[in-house]
Amino acid sequence: MQDSGLPFKQDPGQAGEPLSPVAGISDQALEAALKVRSTQQALLVEVNAALAAAVDAEDVLSQILALLIERTRLINASIFLLDPAKGELRCVAQAGYANIESIRTLWTEGPGLIAWVARSRGEVYAPDVFKDPRYLIGDARAKSEYAVPLIVGSTLLGVLDIESDQVDGIRAVTRKLLDHFAGQAAMAIERSELYKKLRASEQRFRSVFEQSPLGVALCDLEGRFFEINTALAQTLGYEIGELQGKHFFDITHPEDRPRSAESAGLLLDGMADRFALEKRYVRKSGESVWCNTTVSLIRGPAGEPAYLLAIVQDITESRRGEQERARLMERLFQAQKMEALGSLAGGIAHDFNNLLGVILGYVSLVRTRLPRQDPMQETVAMMEQSASRAAELTDELLQFARQEKPLLRPLAIARVLGAVLKIVTQTFDRRIRIDAQLPPELPWVEGDPGQLELAILNLCINARDAMPEGGTLTLEASVVALAPENLPPDAQGSAGEYVRIIIRDSGVGMEPQVLQRVFEPFFTTKESGKGSGLGLSLVQGIVSRHGGFIGVRSQEGHGSEFTLHLPVTSQPAEPAREETPLAAEHGTGTVLVVDDEPLMLSFTAEAVRELGYKVVTAEDGARAREVFSARSPDIDIVLLDMIMPGKSWVDTLHELQAINPQAKLILTSGYSSVREARRALQEGAVAFIGKPYTIDALARILRVTHLGGSGEAGGGPASRVT
Repeated sequence: MQDSGLPFKQDPGQAGEPLSPVAGISDQALEAALKVRSTQQALLVEVNAALAAAVDAEDVLSQILALLIERTRLINASIFLLDPAKGELRCVAQAGYANIESIRTLWTEGPGLIAWVARSRGEVYAPDVFKDPRYLIGDARAKSEYAVPLIVGSTLLGVLDIESDQVDGIRAVTRKLLDHFAGQAAMAIERSELYKKLRASEQRFRSVFEQSPLGVALCDLEGRFFEINTALAQTLGYEIGELQGKHFFDITHPEDRPRSAESAGLLLDGMADRFALEKRYVRKSGESVWCNTTVSLIRGPAGEPAYLLAIVQDITESRRGEQERARLMERLFQAQKMEALGSLAGGIAHDFNNLLGVILGYVSLVRTRLPRQDPMQETVAMMEQSASRAAELTDELLQFARQEKPLLRPLAIARVLGAVLKIVTQTFDRRIRIDAQLPPELPWVEGDPGQLELAILNLCINARDAMPEGGTLTLEASVVALAPENLPPDAQGSAGEYVRIIIRDSGVGMEPQVLQRVFEPFFTTKESGKGSGLGLSLVQGIVSRHGGFIGVRSQEGHGSEFTLHLPVTSQPAEPAREETPLAAEHGTGTVLVVDDEPLMLSFTAEAVRELGYKVVTAEDGARAREVFSARSPDIDIVLLDMIMPGKSWVDTLHELQAINPQAKLILTSGYSSVREARRALQEGAVAFIGKPYTIDALARILRVTHLGGSGEAGGGPASRVT
């Protein structure tokens, strides 16, 4: 085809020269030129409209190039886009050649006019491609080529390449049209690239938004939801559509709304760009859920507040874990306190029992010296009973601190309840009415009568203290059969029959926070000096060590009710009888008494003499060895304290046995513990008697030992004799 120099088939002007209405041009020529320019502008408008309507420019570029080829005398048009990172020019649109490869890739540093334009960023026209050294051999039909850079601002986007089958076939007016087209195409490509980036960014955001394990929401500045992800909807128990338009406060726990409102106010007032707080939301079900919420203020293009972004993380489980850790730490702290109590109790028990031993011992000594009909016998008996109870309390404190198991035996629980009822009836304020509902026959239990009496009496005393103005104290007992599901999780026993004992009062009751801590060691609501906080924890320990369990119910202003359950046991063939203290039995022989406590040593020596024995004393192990070494043939029994300064009792015992292997040694200790008794017997002692003891208990153990017995012997009410 012959190109006349104009882009259209009618070309009245000179080749390569633009048309302009100048003098000397005929009206016909001017009209033709105006028609060409109008057609040219119409083409540009059509191209611009197509590019403007396209979201993705690459989708319409080939169509526009085909339109350009159709309206001009050109044989091919291509657009290459630049990949600056790779240094490549990739053909994204082409029209004209029917058999050309649809996609070609060129290097910006390679040969050819297109690469040269990319490097120089300026247009290039080769009227005769075979005479231009920059030409890259392509289609044989191409005779001339024009390449234009696609530039927006200072950014090179690619290259527009045009070919003609005529030498110098692309005249100036055509190149000018192509320059306009290149500008429009460059802007369309830039807009398309921005749209792609925006769409990719939106897709990434949407992917993160939807797939995030955290709850995410977009809210308007008033706090109403307009975008919610699945995780947040699931956390709150709603469908996404149900949350649309809801206000943040609609799902915030009422107690946490003031804090949320204060934080949001600081955000909207420009005092902060974000805030974070732990708060509770209310699920659709009404259940509360703890969440860590971070709210950020998102600003618009001009920096104005646009909307709020909320990130919500469910921390309910972690808070439960923290609460569990706190509970375990509290239990550890309580265990440490109990360990400290055990050390403290162990340290003072021996000395305390020595003091009680002196009191109880001399009282029992006085009792034996008084005639049986003497009026003072009753007074002395009360003194002895009080001292015995003090000794029992010391022993219970030691067992509680050490968590030792009591010595259990078949026991008629009715007798224990009867003893407690007698005490409370005789000693409690007359304004307190005692309502006893005790059946005549109750099953037996495995128990320690002293411990169980102490536990039940302690609960009765607590009930008395809860009724300072008087009221009703109810003591009930019955037999119940418990299935496994009726047992509490911490129950020591198994399903079966239990004796249920209820101690109920009509007193002031307890607040919920007090009720939760009622069995904690050292916890008390009593005034300073009126309670140690050990009473109920001591009761719980006793009941637990008996294989039972204890529960409590209380309501402020409506009294309290403690319920004990003790497992039933078989009644022995011949019910055990309470031993009646025998009169002190006299004996003969010589007893070496070894004790570092002067008062205890004095009482024991006097009691031994009272019983008819001769007495030799020693204040420590070293003196005992000297005395025994000199007089071992004359000494029949050695009564040795286990806790003394200097050498240990084990060393002293072995030294005495070395002097006389047949020596009869009785060990004694203020610890009054099964552990001490067993160890004493294991080391070779013939018997053990716990402090404090009465003259009756001392008489029995001396009598049994002197007669050649060993092992168990009788004991006083506060002593454990093995």
